[in-house]
Amino acid sequence: MTARARPAARPYRPGGFDPLRTLWALLSNVKFALFLVGLALVAMLIGVVIPQMPGPMRGNPPARSAWLELQRADFGALTSAMERAQLFEVFYSPWFNGLWVVIVFAVTVCTVSRFVPTWRNVERPQRKVGAAYFERAHHRADFTHPGGVEAVAAALKKRRYRVEAAETREGETHLFADRFAWSAYGTFLSHLGLLMFLVGGVLTRFAGFDTTLALAEQTPGAPVFAKPGPGQMFVRMIDAQKGVDSAGNIIDFRSAIEVTRGGRTVVCTTTVNDPCHAFGYKVHLAAFFDDIARLTVAAPDGRVVWDDNIDFDNKATAAPRFRVTGPDGATLFEGEVPQQATAPGTNPGPEDDAAIAQLRFPVATGSEAEVAYAVSWRVEGDGLRLAVTGPGLPVRQLQAGEEAVAGPYHIRYTGPASIPALQVGDMPGAGGRVAVQMPSGGAGSYLVINGIDSEDLVLRPGQPVTAANGYTYTFAGRIEASGVNVRRDPGDTFIWIAAGAALLGLCITFYIPRR
Repeated sequence: MTARARPAARPYRPGGFDPLRTLWALLSNVKFALFLVGLALVAMLIGVVIPQMPGPMRGNPPARSAWLELQRADFGALTSAMERAQLFEVFYSPWFNGLWVVIVFAVTVCTVSRFVPTWRNVERPQRKVGAAYFERAHHRADFTHPGGVEAVAAALKKRRYRVEAAETREGETHLFADRFAWSAYGTFLSHLGLLMFLVGGVLTRFAGFDTTLALAEQTPGAPVFAKPGPGQMFVRMIDAQKGVDSAGNIIDFRSAIEVTRGGRTVVCTTTVNDPCHAFGYKVHLAAFFDDIARLTVAAPDGRVVWDDNIDFDNKATAAPRFRVTGPDGATLFEGEVPQQATAPGTNPGPEDDAAIAQLRFPVATGSEAEVAYAVSWRVEGDGLRLAVTGPGLPVRQLQAGEEAVAGPYHIRYTGPASIPALQVGDMPGAGGRVAVQMPSGGAGSYLVINGIDSEDLVLRPGQPVTAANGYTYTFAGRIEASGVNVRRDPGDTFIWIAAGAALLGLCITFYIPRR
């Protein structure tokens, strides 16, 4: 009986196509990583060069169509194809976001695949090399040294090297010495920082929230989210403040706000750099404006038909500012003179039209009798070309800072001013559009409405005025408002940690290299 020896078992080698292994090799390939980064840069360049659709228009079909029609003037027949490719919404398109998801996976694979080799190089470095290494090494030296192995080892240890005897052969002792072996983790730390940057950006994009609200004093709280629900938040402006120093320079903006969610309320103060924290959201101060007027209009039967703010929205007109003193030196008037009418010029356009107004002030301190002077002006360059005339004063042109003497009165044109002004089309009691201005003078701001009565309605704060049509107009006063930014960014923690990790990794790599 004979026995046959079994052949030795061959080691297992996977064959055929392995999609996971192929995908892993692709994602860990440096050339593929560079290709992805280049593709992302091209995509961002497209988003910068090609006009991007404003955020509020993306969800508004009529506004979206109108905006796209404007783009046809530049892109012509390509506009529709560019819209289908989402080139007008690059940073919100699925293909752009998908590209960054792939980059996140690629960086993750690269980081994970390099951890084990890095750890092995630090913890289990190659200690034994052939004799040829000492002949071909880039950095090498050949010298004699008294004291032998012990003296060399002592010299290395003095320079903070970790020294060990690698081997002894043929009368030779081979030493292995290294310093800052752990610094090899610096590269891994930099990769980890990059990965956390990308993860933080993805979290900010898909799980973050950011909206800006314009809030005025004396108004109800504004909803934060577009869709109502049990998690809805409301932000109300309590007090918007503008801090000024003794010289009148603005030094600070801050707002006291009230944030409500469900049955809970948080009251806090927010600034640009010091946000208010409420219900997991940050509320930053984004803007400050004080060109808002509170107006109430009552119908002839007493019903309130208008109780709202007039937001001038930074719309303004140029007007002169005067200071009038009497014979005793007392100030009879100091403030801006709003436009009351327009005198057309000889040209068909408005370039030579002149604004017309009356400068009215009491004849003496405490007197109810008034005297009026006619004022006209036209904007020229950075200033106003102004003329004034009236009792005891022939037509006199004044430059900023000049003074005219009219009998007992000294009329000084202190300079041009910018006063809030706009056209309102739905004012109760008006037959058409009315002009509303909010100049300042005397005790503060007041409201001038042109287009309701034959003469302007001059509304002082808290003093109702009944027009000829029976409507009563009450100016509650000039109020302040702020723009606040409500934000939740779950990725900011990742980004801060990523910045620290990347900076630390770079410092280790460049300033503490392994020796």
